[in-house]
Amino acid sequence: MILFKRNEFRGFTLIEVLIAMTILAIVSAIAYPSYRDNVRRGNRAEVRGLLLENAQFMERFFTENSSYLQTAAAVPVPPVLPNLVSPRGATGSKVNYNISFRAVPALSVTTFAIQAVPTNGMATDACATLTINSLGQQGTVGSLKDGMTTETCWAK
Repeated sequence: MILFKRNEFRGFTLIEVLIAMTILAIVSAIAYPSYRDNVRRGNRAEVRGLLLENAQFMERFFTENSSYLQTAAAVPVPPVLPNLVSPRGATGSKVNYNISFRAVPALSVTTFAIQAVPTNGMATDACATLTINSLGQQGTVGSLKDGMTTETCWAK
């Protein structure tokens, strides 16, 4: 009995590799923009929470001092907010939003606004700058893009 040894080829053909790469490219083209949108929405949700925490801090400060400004100095100054960047504690290029206090009108002791200005990776965000004021009104500053409205920016 004579046994013939077959030549066995292992591996992939060029056509199989090209088909796999094409499928991977199509899936990536669909999935990556969706992933980026979800990351942006998550970053926006985090900064909204920090803005609300800062607004609650300001209300507690007002309850104790009858003013949104510290008046111990010759010139009234706003108190230091507990959250100045988003994500909390980030530094350098990891900062997505810079959070700041502003009295409305300037040096008002009875009103305030807190704003979150997008920076670094969020600088081109469709919602621009998010704001909240002493009346609890949530808003945006700047031109909104991609069909976003103030309501959708604060909801998504």
